[in-house]
Amino acid sequence: MTIRFVLIIIISVVVLGGCAKPPVAELETARYLVRHAAEVGAADWSPGEYQLARAALDTAEEQMEKQQYRAAARTISLARRYAEEARSESEQAVARLAELERQRAEKARLQEEQRLRDLAEQEAALRQRELAQHRQEEARQAAARAASSANAAKTPPPPPPPLPVEPIRVERYEVRAGQNLAEIADLPEVYGDRLLWPLIYRANRDQIKTPQEIAPGQMLDIPRDKNAEELEAARKEARELDLF
Repeated sequence: MTIRFVLIIIISVVVLGGCAKPPVAELETARYLVRHAAEVGAADWSPGEYQLARAALDTAEEQMEKQQYRAAARTISLARRYAEEARSESEQAVARLAELERQRAEKARLQEEQRLRDLAEQEAALRQRELAQHRQEEARQAAARAASSANAAKTPPPPPPPLPVEPIRVERYEVRAGQNLAEIADLPEVYGDRLLWPLIYRANRDQIKTPQEIAPGQMLDIPRDKNAEELEAARKEARELDLF
């Protein structure tokens, strides 16, 4: 429905209208509803209904001045209806926008919590690795002290074999400045093999456009479910591409 159509209706009401009691209270209500619609942003969120409400209210004001009270009452009714529709649509639009903002904030919060958890896991893995290396060094030093204190004529006992240090395998890795996929794949806690970078690339295609385009702070998934055949296929692909 256009403003022109509303004006035609209003003119018809004027022709059919006659003298009646001035609808003063109804006019004040219409003014309040139009004003309230403007306050909630109806001019932006529901411009069609808001313009119709304004046009009807202006016409009703003119009819009141001309003492066309019966026609004014009908026009006021139109103004009230369009104002209420504009207000309702505007409030719904604002509510939808607020919900989208809330969802975006919640998603950002969850991503930040996940990033902090991943960092904590990486730090814990590094601490475990350092502790294992420290214990290995203590065992080596103890063996050296025992050998030096033994009788020089006797063959010193062989030092104990080094404690095996099993690298901590991480499931996710945060990219650091200056790193590329091959360097990340070569880390002991990742694969310990730079030729396995294609596995990381394929597992993170949603955030990596090309193998050379990674950025600090990205959290990369590290696949752990590959068999020997898939690992060898990845190495072959890396040799053929020769990107790093």
